[in-house]
Amino acid sequence: MQLKFFRASKPSETLEDEIELDITPLMNIFIILVAFLVSMAIFTRLAIVEFTLPPNVDSSMNNLQEKPQPKLTVRLDNHYVGLVLGDKLLDSLPNVNSVIPFDSLSKRLLVRASETDFKGEIVVASVDQIPFKTIVKAMDICRGAGFSKVGLSSAITDPGVSE
Repeated sequence: MQLKFFRASKPSETLEDEIELDITPLMNIFIILVAFLVSMAIFTRLAIVEFTLPPNVDSSMNNLQEKPQPKLTVRLDNHYVGLVLGDKLLDSLPNVNSVIPFDSLSKRLLVRASETDFKGEIVVASVDQIPFKTIVKAMDICRGAGFSKVGLSSAITDPGVSE
C-alpha cells in the first residue's frame, strides 16, 4: 500500500516555460531614491552651524602670567545691540520696535573688523529672551563681516548690575 501524498509529483510542463520579469519599475524607484538621498545630503551639510564656546574661566586663570585677550563681542538684548570689547562698549545700536537692526550691525562689524586685528574671532552673547533664529542670523552676519570663528555665550540681563 502506497500513500499518494508522499509520492513526488512531476512538475507540469507549463511551469517550465520561461517567465519574463519586468524590473523597470523597481529600477525607476532606485534611481529616484538615489537622487533624493544625494540631494538631502547637500541640504544637511548646509544646515550645520559651526561655533565655538568660550573657555572656562575660573580662579586658576588669576595665577597665569598671560591673561586671555578679550574678544570682540556682539551683545544681543531686547532693547539694543552692543559691540563690546572687554569692559568697553564700542557701539550701541538701539532696537526699533523690538526689531534688531541687522543692517546697521553688519556695517558696524565691517568697520570694527577693518579698524583692529581680531584674528577673525568674535563672540555672540545674548540674553535669554532672544529667539534662537535671531542669534543664528547674528552669527551669519558676523561670518559675512569676515569673522571665521564665531563663539556663542550668554549675557546677563543688565550689564551695569553685578549679580
